[in-house]
Amino acid sequence: MPLTDEQKAVVYADQGMFVVLAGPGSGKTRTIIEKITHLFNDKVIPEPFGLLAITFTNAAANEMRSRLRTSGFRQWDQVFIGTFHSFCHYLLSCYGSDVGVREDFDVVDSQTQDNIINEILRDYPHLSLSNIKNTIEGLKRQGIYPGIKDERIAPELRAIYSAYQTSLMEDNLVDFGDLIFFAIRLLEESVLTKRIFTSHFHHILVDEFQDTDHQQLELIKILAERATSVSIVADDDQSIFGWRGADRRNVEAIAKHLGAKRLQLGINFRSDQVIVEAAEYVIQQDADRTTKSITASSKDRGHLYYGLFADPSEEANNVGSQIVEIRDQGTVDDLGQIAIIARARRRVEPVIEYLDSMSINWFDRSRLNFIDAWDALLAIATLNLAIAPESTDGLFNVMSTIEDAGLAYQLSVQDALDVALDLKSNIVENIVEQPSLTNIDEILEISGFWRLLEQVSWSSTEQKNRKENVTMMVEDLIRIAEQSNFSLIKSLDHLAGLGAIQIMTGQGAKGREFDHVFFIGLEEGVIPDYRAENEDEIAEERRIFYVGLTRARRAVYLSSVLERIMPWGEMRTQQQSRFIFQIPDEFIEVFP
Repeated sequence: MPLTDEQKAVVYADQGMFVVLAGPGSGKTRTIIEKITHLFNDKVIPEPFGLLAITFTNAAANEMRSRLRTSGFRQWDQVFIGTFHSFCHYLLSCYGSDVGVREDFDVVDSQTQDNIINEILRDYPHLSLSNIKNTIEGLKRQGIYPGIKDERIAPELRAIYSAYQTSLMEDNLVDFGDLIFFAIRLLEESVLTKRIFTSHFHHILVDEFQDTDHQQLELIKILAERATSVSIVADDDQSIFGWRGADRRNVEAIAKHLGAKRLQLGINFRSDQVIVEAAEYVIQQDADRTTKSITASSKDRGHLYYGLFADPSEEANNVGSQIVEIRDQGTVDDLGQIAIIARARRRVEPVIEYLDSMSINWFDRSRLNFIDAWDALLAIATLNLAIAPESTDGLFNVMSTIEDAGLAYQLSVQDALDVALDLKSNIVENIVEQPSLTNIDEILEISGFWRLLEQVSWSSTEQKNRKENVTMMVEDLIRIAEQSNFSLIKSLDHLAGLGAIQIMTGQGAKGREFDHVFFIGLEEGVIPDYRAENEDEIAEERRIFYVGLTRARRAVYLSSVLERIMPWGEMRTQQQSRFIFQIPDEFIEVFP
């Protein structure tokens, strides 16, 4: 499909400062890939200068690298694609000693962090670990440190914070907040570092800017000072992470700071018309949003259903029955194209019980113990390759994971394919037994996976953390197999969410898309959450609802209940979520 005029405007905006307002399903990632390709293929960025592309998650960075590779991109030595934290880690590992961070530092793991704080709290038994930990994280997002803008911190908290920071520095450790803070200090205080990095990165691209906090905003301001072009991609309508410091006002702040021109990606290529129009009616209730127009590319009207049920059991039966009907009619090729979304995860339990009774597979990634980092993904790809070593898809998946994680570069190997072929050769030559749930560790050892992980780890702490993550992945794999009587291959497919109904929260659904979306438990006190008191908090709850709606391609099924038993056993009458009433009646069909 050719680029639209809107997309072309973004791709060829290569001189100056731009804020790109990208609505749901607007082909944002494709546009970004085309833009990067244009900058290099048309020599807009001459050698040896480069481009800095910042994303918010490792998954987004991996997808960007994967799509660039598929497009034939070759100038990998001229780009840095990664998260805020990975870029700052790189910066400090090069020149951190200029601001008191030794270049061989480690990022503290969660357990060690808890141990440090608990040791300090022995002198403060009336305080809790979680509150102190969250408070320190919040202060760091604002650039508040012991002795730096800390005048309004209570003396007791200042003492705890100072002891925590001292303990980290003595052990050559930093936490994630420190990565941003010290990177900013480095760029502000080291003339050489600032000259090197701002001179090299002629072009800067930042995605999901509505999710930035105060410190991330300040970092981009510094990096943008000498840039030829800066492209800030954002959608304030999808800002749903205020609890972790995200401030959607940063979009307007960076636009004003840069004097940026505004561009828009306003065509939704994902959803049918009624879904786009209903979502627009809802989000327009937010008086503080940036005005934008979103239209559907689809010629199909689509469906938006609503059901009001007596209680969670009736809701679950109707949702489950509709899923069975979708499956039996062959409306979707894969049950993974159906999602069940809830604002609060416990609301999904009755539906899960129904799915279990009908032997319908479901998948909830939040119930897994491991993180979707490259280490676990590569271990999964290696196990799949061991099952079918002659599979070109299996080899491609191993190679893609290696390349997405940048492992070939770290190993000083010319091509990720060489690393993948080495793993395959070890498997073919040395694995005697048929791969099964009983010899997973042997497969990972013989293939060279563990050796590879050791080679590319920055430190012993990183190696330990990655090994623990893969071990948890294997434990989840075995647990799934035992619970469902699955083989290794079927367990691996299940771990990837293949062939299973996808279950997630509204916030967890961001960045995903499905043919059919069931958004359940739409009641006051649930969405908006009972803790949302002021208009800003209500507005964020509305945006969570908006994100949930816009995950659907063909049909959305909304549902509420009249009565629900509270966790303490009381039966309570429920009110429908106010957001339901913000959708015009003529858009809504009766729940099938």
